[in-house]
Amino acid sequence: MKILCSIIFLVFFVLSKSINANSLNPHIICSNNNKSILLEFMLKNKNDFFYDVVFKKVKNKFIKVGNVVGQKLNSFILFEDKYAFLGVDFAWHLDKNNMKLNPILLSEGTIKLKKLPEELYCINKK
Repeated sequence: MKILCSIIFLVFFVLSKSINANSLNPHIICSNNNKSILLEFMLKNKNDFFYDVVFKKVKNKFIKVGNVVGQKLNSFILFEDKYAFLGVDFAWHLDKNNMKLNPILLSEGTIKLKKLPEELYCINKK
C-alpha cells in the first residue's frame, strides 16, 4: 500500500510540473481583422510573474527576436522585435486586458519607416 501511494504521489507530482512548465512559456497568436497577418510569439519567464525573452515563430521554428523591455503585472508587456524591420529599433506593446498588440517605434536607424504595422488582436494558445 505504501508503494502504491508513493507511485500515485509521484505521478501527480510529475503531471503538476509538466502543467506548470507549459504555463511558464505562453504562446500568443496575433492577427489583423481579416486574418491576412498572423504572428506567433512565445514569452519565456524570468520568474512566476515576469518575462524576460521573446521568441517569434518563423518558418515553423521559434527564434529569439528580443527582450522584454517593460511590463506591468496584469496590464501590459512591451517587447522588442529585432527582426520585424532590420535597421529599426522596433517593439510591440501587448495590452493584456484587451489582448491588442500595438507597434511601437523606439528609434529609427538607417531605415525610415513610411508606415507602422497595423494593430493586431491576440489570443493565448493553450
